[in-house]
Amino acid sequence: MFKWKLKEKMAEKGIWRCTDLTKLLNAHGINITSSMVTLIVDKMPERINTKVLDALCDILECAPADIMIHTSSGKSAEKLLKAVGDEIGIKPGPKPRKKSGSSDVPDSVLGPKGGVIN
Repeated sequence: MFKWKLKEKMAEKGIWRCTDLTKLLNAHGINITSSMVTLIVDKMPERINTKVLDALCDILECAPADIMIHTSSGKSAEKLLKAVGDEIGIKPGPKPRKKSGSSDVPDSVLGPKGGVIN
């Protein structure tokens, strides 16, 4: 899950209006309308152009992670598979083998051109 913090980052930089942000984006070569900027500011977009995100980060002097904060849903793939795996026909894979005391790498290994490396 992501939390959208664009409004907060704008406020930290003293940018209060979407029209001001639109002008700054236009100055960075991003041709975008004020109404589109308003949509992006008010609600996290489902997808965002990386050039727009890069320009926002330049303008706000921040990283993407400062605008879009990830919070864990607490649902790991393992938990989800256990919960619904049988219902949808997905079985967990085998558990990794424990390494033995000796090296699993053979003495001779094939090189990039098929030759043997000792």
